[in-house]
Amino acid sequence: MKKLLALVLALSMVLSLCSVAVGEGEAKEVKTFRIVCPAGGDSNPPASEWWIWQKYEEMTGIHIEWEEIPESALNDRKNLIMMSDEKPDAFWHVSWSSEELARYGASGAFVNIAPYLDTSASNLKTLLTEEVPDGLKSITMDDGGIYGMPWVMTDKPQTNARFYLNKNWLKNAGLEVPETIEDLTKVFDVFKTIDVNGNGDANDEWPIYMQPDGIGMLEEMLCGSYGIGNNGFKPIGEKYYLDKDGKVQYLYTSEGMKKMWQQMADWWSKGYFYPETFGKYEYESWVTDGKVNDVVGMYGWGDAAFLYSDASQDYVGIAALEGPDGDKVQSWCDYPVRGIGTFVITDACDDPEALIKWGDFFYSPEGTTFAAYGTEGETYTLDENGQIVYCDDILNYDGGAQLGAWQYGFFVYGGSFPWRSYDSKTMEHARKNDVEGFTGERFSDYVEDSEKYSAKLMPGMIPTAEEADQVSPFLTDSDSYVQEARMKFVTGQWNFDSDWDAYVNQLNAMGAEDYVTVKQAQYDRYLSK
Repeated sequence: MKKLLALVLALSMVLSLCSVAVGEGEAKEVKTFRIVCPAGGDSNPPASEWWIWQKYEEMTGIHIEWEEIPESALNDRKNLIMMSDEKPDAFWHVSWSSEELARYGASGAFVNIAPYLDTSASNLKTLLTEEVPDGLKSITMDDGGIYGMPWVMTDKPQTNARFYLNKNWLKNAGLEVPETIEDLTKVFDVFKTIDVNGNGDANDEWPIYMQPDGIGMLEEMLCGSYGIGNNGFKPIGEKYYLDKDGKVQYLYTSEGMKKMWQQMADWWSKGYFYPETFGKYEYESWVTDGKVNDVVGMYGWGDAAFLYSDASQDYVGIAALEGPDGDKVQSWCDYPVRGIGTFVITDACDDPEALIKWGDFFYSPEGTTFAAYGTEGETYTLDENGQIVYCDDILNYDGGAQLGAWQYGFFVYGGSFPWRSYDSKTMEHARKNDVEGFTGERFSDYVEDSEKYSAKLMPGMIPTAEEADQVSPFLTDSDSYVQEARMKFVTGQWNFDSDWDAYVNQLNAMGAEDYVTVKQAQYDRYLSK
């Protein structure tokens, strides 16, 4: 009996070891997918060499063959790739518009993620139902399909753009930080008429100095001062606003836009704008001028470092300015679901569920930590309070901690990654940007103003495939015409009294009123979801 028992035990151990061996073998099996992504340029290694992807392959058993395409060519190449016989399994960190998602989704060229929400994309579903209550319907097409996984950012200061005003010039001129458009105009007048940079030349300062083609962004930021930016950046980007009755109106024929352009025209006539604002000058020159020559009074962007790395020491961020009718909203503030098609899976993929699970991890708290910081002991440590701090190799990297983290492939440089982004306060601590003596910009300092002047944020509207085809010609033609009209009105080539009605009539002839009808239908469908 004892021999039989011993034999049974031994056999059980062998079977157990065999099971472990099989399990280990299955874990080591690698499944390969081919994914198109943007090339990172000279600032980081190729995607295939990123630490994060090598680490994630160990975790998942999924190997990615990355096909990198220069970012400048992506918009042209991505649609050509979709029409070819060599479609990849997926596109990662490539932005697809709602119109493109509707078109490719309806044809079956993009995989519908909706059926997998409960089984393979539960992290995404939880995020877009609990933390972003209307988030799920913001990525759902009108046929009920979800054809892309989004970029989600719930930290409001990171979704905002601010006006940045030269605080050294304010101090030299004895001026307070302006709170209204009228105050700002008075500041500009002082900046233009006296030697506020103190170099002995009273004529080398430019009160308004936007990056090339940046006048459009200044306009988007000013919408909140003129009653046409109350729902944030998404409607502005889609060229509409909601009036006081909740009806869709076309942005570029509005009374608010007219008043804004009239104010810009006044600034232009007084020499406040840099002369090449409507021209073509190199970004490198713009940055060099701003840092070396101290000629920039105000500019606008998402963070001070856009002008130069330590610009926050010299500029103060302003969330919103009160307009002539009392409007004061931070209009350049994006909806938390910032991009709805940053990870799409094509019909060339033979196992979409595996890729959906692979991508869904980055919407979980663990995935966010992994994507932003890596793993404890390798890329970060925990301090005495249990908070994440990057390792020395990252903190001491030549060019700063952000660029150091980029060498590992963390998603800390640029947007449109398909994940749930980190919050600014945690990242500031990880980079040691919250220590005493740090003089750079902290996004977490803008939390109070972000709430105080917050827009009632709207997501992007979802078109049908037919609507996408219908509005495409109008958008192409009207964008060019509006850009030309803005320049001519602001620089005085066109007169507001004699030319505004003709401008409005031309846009209506192009199809502006029909466009409003389409956007109203999309908005009504959104409300009914």
